[in-house]
Amino acid sequence: MNAQFRKWGLLTGALLLALAVGCSSKEKTAEAGQETTTQVATEEKAAAPASAYTVDETKAAELQAQFGDAAPSKVVVASVAISEILNELGVMPVGVPTSTLELPAAFKDLPRIGSALKPDVEQVTKLQPDVILGPESIKTSLDKQFKPANLNTAYLPADSLEELKLTTVVLSRIFKKEDQANAFLAKLAEQEKSSVEQASGKTQPKIMILFGSAESFMMMNENTFAGSIAKKLGASNVVSDVLKSEETYIPLNMENVVAANPDVILLVAHGDANTAVKKFEEDVKKNGAWDKLNAFKNDKVKALDYNLFGVASVVKASDAYQQMLSILYS
Repeated sequence: MNAQFRKWGLLTGALLLALAVGCSSKEKTAEAGQETTTQVATEEKAAAPASAYTVDETKAAELQAQFGDAAPSKVVVASVAISEILNELGVMPVGVPTSTLELPAAFKDLPRIGSALKPDVEQVTKLQPDVILGPESIKTSLDKQFKPANLNTAYLPADSLEELKLTTVVLSRIFKKEDQANAFLAKLAEQEKSSVEQASGKTQPKIMILFGSAESFMMMNENTFAGSIAKKLGASNVVSDVLKSEETYIPLNMENVVAANPDVILLVAHGDANTAVKKFEEDVKKNGAWDKLNAFKNDKVKALDYNLFGVASVVKASDAYQQMLSILYS
């Protein structure tokens, strides 16, 4: 009996050992499989294209909601800035605005619909667009013209550089062009970083930016294209920081100019920029403020290139940064 019990004991022990080894192998195999799955997931996540620009997703969703579920196939554009973005994304509209500024070469033979502020509604109607893309800043004006004609519209922010970046991302999602947008915005980010580094460590000036013509000027805050470029380079905009105005444009007032005493005065002028600068200087002299202003003492009253700063342009941002750098910190 003892021998038999010992035999059964050995057999039972061997069986238990085999079961233990088998369970251990299964656990190791499961763990190895889990590690492999985790590794693959991590690698796939790393390989997924990252967005080159982080957007306000709430605002982006609001803008995208204007388009419904399907991307429009026929688009008319009532904005030079938005036309440039579509070109970068490889989207061909059926109509573009009439402008003295040069549009992308790929659009040169497209029908013109008139100026952004006064489009030819009859011409737009003939093109039978699914949607008309316009800038948010003139939504009220465009709606008065397009709504009576039962034309669908969508409005996108296009004043500052950050707004243009947001619009680029939104349009890339609408037209399934995320790869093109990411490549473009990544390149812009590198150019922007280089410009900011060039301004780093230098004395940051107070600036005043004027927009208009020799007959009339408005002061612009930092939420404009020129204002956003200057802010990124460290400049302080007196409209925002000294006069504490939240308005994008406010009327030029010589008392405000004297009170703010900017180090640099920049003009974005229609027509002859030199004439506009001279007219502004004459007005300051008449006011008796010439000797009081740092900008005049330091010969820092300058006209910006209208081709770069006259209309907000995400594709010209790199050149705009370089010109702004040379004026602010030379």
